[in-house]
Amino acid sequence: MCNEELKLQKEQDRENRNIENTRNREIANINNKVEYQRLKQIELDNEIKKLKSSKEKINILFIASNPDIIFTDEDGVLREQQKLSLDKEARDIEESIQKLPDRDSISFVTKWATRTEDLFQYINEVNPTIIHFTGHGTEDGKLVFHDKNDNPKFVGIDAIIQMINAITDHLRLVVFSNCFSSSIAIQVSEYVEATIGMNTSVREDVATLFAAQLYSSIGFGFSLDKAFKQAMARLSIEGIDKKDADIPELFVKEGIDANEIYLVKKK
Repeated sequence: MCNEELKLQKEQDRENRNIENTRNREIANINNKVEYQRLKQIELDNEIKKLKSSKEKINILFIASNPDIIFTDEDGVLREQQKLSLDKEARDIEESIQKLPDRDSISFVTKWATRTEDLFQYINEVNPTIIHFTGHGTEDGKLVFHDKNDNPKFVGIDAIIQMINAITDHLRLVVFSNCFSSSIAIQVSEYVEATIGMNTSVREDVATLFAAQLYSSIGFGFSLDKAFKQAMARLSIEGIDKKDADIPELFVKEGIDANEIYLVKKK
């Protein structure tokens, strides 16, 4: 083979090596991209699994109002309304939530000595799934809050309904732990999925036992109907007289079944 032929052969070999190297780099790049996409898909699949296995978190906003109330009895004597132990109610609810297998599924936020001017501030901060009102209620269907001077301020049903209508769509349940609140609850149930109220004056221990069991059962992933029944049964088990145990009442919006209301979903 002459020198010219050897030279051409070397150039051809060099060109072949360059082509092979280029092809190898392209294959390597393709393999790297495929591996990157595979890893990203695994990461995405894991995130989807986490989302599917996680429980929907709900927010409970506990709104307490306990101003000093002076009233006149039938004999015309001025009397002071007994102060309520609302902190015990909140504590027992908190403890029942902390005992749940998945206690992180519920956020429990308490607000004390609530003034009417604070209501929307608290609601907008918490974005509640459940609002739990507790404190005094009147026989003519009013809730008692604080005014700016911490004197009692009475809020009627129409104002309560207007407030509920102005709240985010995340609100699903309103619990009125106040005395004589069934008249409020039944009207508010036209605007949310469900409400709970008290059909007469209610003892503090009854309201506390009922609420603690209600939220515990909700946290276990039971329907609202079952949670309410368990809360009522808890009153009987604890030896509460029937006349007191029958005070809480559940109201559901027309067209909705309490058996189908799940506030915390099971895994």
